[in-house]
Amino acid sequence: MTNNSSLPNRLIKENLIKNILILFLSVILYTPLLNSFRNIQEGELNIFFIIISLLLTAVCQANFSFTYEKSRIDILSTRLLSHVTTFIFMLLCALLLESMVITVGIIYPSLYTISFAFTVLLYLGIALFDFWDLLRNENKV
Repeated sequence: MTNNSSLPNRLIKENLIKNILILFLSVILYTPLLNSFRNIQEGELNIFFIIISLLLTAVCQANFSFTYEKSRIDILSTRLLSHVTTFIFMLLCALLLESMVITVGIIYPSLYTISFAFTVLLYLGIALFDFWDLLRNENKV
């Protein structure tokens, strides 16, 4: 068990570390993803784009279905399992969104900037939702 008076600060720090790690991994993996997608023929990229969209839908559903409300965030092992679960979902969301932006940039170069802007806003919303879900439940412990 943790000291409940320091739990809100601890939750924010843990979640911030998780989100920084996701951002770091996304930035590092951008170039390898870009190089991989450049080697795919444009016709195959169209099909791949559809697959990415379906996977992104499934991952977003899983991410938004999870809630810290059903976790015992006052118990370290349960809290860490919750963080790892949301880390995986959010990293997959980030990488799939990144893949979509790269694919759009290759297939429709004129739409790259707007696609990138929408993706940044979408991911920002996902990250803020994660913080909100965590913090709305910290007072229940």
